[in-house]
Amino acid sequence: MKELIKCFDNRPIVKLRRTNYIVNPLLDHHPETRYELVKDAVQELSKMTSFSKADKIVAEEDRGGYVAAILAYKLKKSLAMVKWNPIDLEGQFVINFRNSYTHGKMYLYGVKPGDKVILVEDLIDSGGTIISMIKLLRKAKVEILDVICLAEKQEANGSKRIEKETGIKIKSILKFTAKNKKSKVVEVKGKKLK
Repeated sequence: MKELIKCFDNRPIVKLRRTNYIVNPLLDHHPETRYELVKDAVQELSKMTSFSKADKIVAEEDRGGYVAAILAYKLKKSLAMVKWNPIDLEGQFVINFRNSYTHGKMYLYGVKPGDKVILVEDLIDSGGTIISMIKLLRKAKVEILDVICLAEKQEANGSKRIEKETGIKIKSILKFTAKNKKSKVVEVKGKKLK
């Protein structure tokens, strides 16, 4: 857990499309992403929920998708990815999306109606990406068992928006603030830090 906290604490905050954006080694590979950090992230995600009834892990291919892939490998689960670049294959599901940093279309491959999935996300800001992925999975008639996340930007209230718009409560490992020039972890596993 120590490496994961370090990854989101005291990290540079930059402006990206009028939003405070945290730069960190796990999602931006700046500085490099060390093995110990990836190990920490995968271990903590694997403890967040029961994966026993899940057929698949679903994630978005951007930034944290590789963490979900390693988690799927560790747990011996199939992996389906929400992609931003279409390849026009049979069985794709498509939805428009908007998040704090960009907008466009998302494409879902690798699921079929009735699949039971755990949705894994790297970071929640405004909640736009997760809301779109939940809608996409529902469009595909997939059962979402749980939604888990590495980190959440506290002041954005993304998890509250997600719950209000989808009825799904998000589980995140930690929360941080991005109000100043550096981030600060303020909560870990539901416990507020001093």
